[in-house]
Amino acid sequence: MAYCINCEEEYSDKRLALGYHTCLNCGEAEARGIIAARTHAKLCEMTPYISGSLSQPDTLFEHRPGYNTQSIVSKKAFVAGE
Repeated sequence: MAYCINCEEEYSDKRLALGYHTCLNCGEAEARGIIAARTHAKLCEMTPYISGSLSQPDTLFEHRPGYNTQSIVSKKAFVAGE
């Protein structure tokens, strides 16, 4: 029988023949950690304001052509009945 490198429990020789040096439980825990890290990295790539490169989502639109804060603020809102 083969011994797990993490918990030193015995596991199947067939699993060792496949190239795994951990038991099923330790291997699953390690795989879940890798999955969580990869998912976090991908989400940070997809959402730049979470990854720290931008502080707020609104800053994404500040440099659009024709974007002018003064024109947005100074417009009079339409009120029904006027």
